[in-house]
Amino acid sequence: MSKVVADLSPPRRLESSNAYDVLHEVFGDFGVPRLGSARKYFLPLVRGDIPLLKEAFRSWQGYDEYMLLRGEQFKTGKEMFLAVKCSKRGNDVFARRLDRRLGFLGRIRDVKLFDVKDFKPSKVVETNLLWVTLTYDSKRCSLDEAWNYCMDEFNVFITNLRNRYGRIDVLRFIQPFDDPKGEAYGYPHFHSVLLFREAKFRVFPHMEEDKEGAMALRFRIREKYELEAQGRWHSFVDVQALSSVRAVANYCRKYAQNVCYGDSEKAVLNSSVAWLYRKQTFSLSGGFRENYSEFIDTLHLSKGSMVQKMLDGDGFPCWVWEFYGIRSAEDLGIAEGDVWVKSLTVDEFEKAVRRHG
Repeated sequence: MSKVVADLSPPRRLESSNAYDVLHEVFGDFGVPRLGSARKYFLPLVRGDIPLLKEAFRSWQGYDEYMLLRGEQFKTGKEMFLAVKCSKRGNDVFARRLDRRLGFLGRIRDVKLFDVKDFKPSKVVETNLLWVTLTYDSKRCSLDEAWNYCMDEFNVFITNLRNRYGRIDVLRFIQPFDDPKGEAYGYPHFHSVLLFREAKFRVFPHMEEDKEGAMALRFRIREKYELEAQGRWHSFVDVQALSSVRAVANYCRKYAQNVCYGDSEKAVLNSSVAWLYRKQTFSLSGGFRENYSEFIDTLHLSKGSMVQKMLDGDGFPCWVWEFYGIRSAEDLGIAEGDVWVKSLTVDEFEKAVRRHG
């Protein structure tokens, strides 16, 4: 990776250009927003184009589209024709799916790993559960290079830790810096929960200022610098010890609600840059959920209750479903964006399928 100063490149367009002009150029005369067109226009991304990127993303996100599905019931042969709203990064369907995928964190028992009262001169307090934040020094490379290489760099960091500490399960979120006045505006940083299976760290309490300047109690580890040196991350690393399994759920759910979906400026920035660079909102390592099972109140299904799952995870009698394409809400006569599923007649379904060939 080349080393350059912070990305202060000017935007591609003149200051007089408005969002309408940009959207027309990105999405063309037909006005159908597509990621491929946005990537052709915005890549390589520069800081000055971030406001326009956010507008392009809002246009794509707000363009409601539906999957056309034909279902047939196994036993009766009954048919069903549905239009099911597509999950788009940051929209209401996406939020529901994300909450469900992270839902196992909310079902864990409130197991305390340590407590404030445990800190005594004669007692060593340890944990194997850490909340780690990896920042990104904008002076290392351009904004575009940072987003292209950051996942490889994160994987190297985790591999380096595993070489010393053994098995580690990872729950990882990625986010751009959201301060438009900061040098690192738009650059990626990572929040991650690390569950160490073969190592523990000594914990100590520490009073420090939070972002609002108020004093707050944090739990730190004495091996922070050893962990940082082993990981060999190129920029600042922040490490907190998590006091309980419930704390993991609180951190992750709060993060998801504030950053991963919704219409706040922080959420739109996060979604638009991750959308442009095709980055996952979050990632679970293969063993994270399985190894976390000792903290989860598992729900057991009886042998007679096995059913196929719908797209949102709910059960229903077994059907076979066929996919017939994607159509816009306008094509289907759906005026309200909060309609997730619409039942269609045979004629309506066939007309929608034929609409675009």
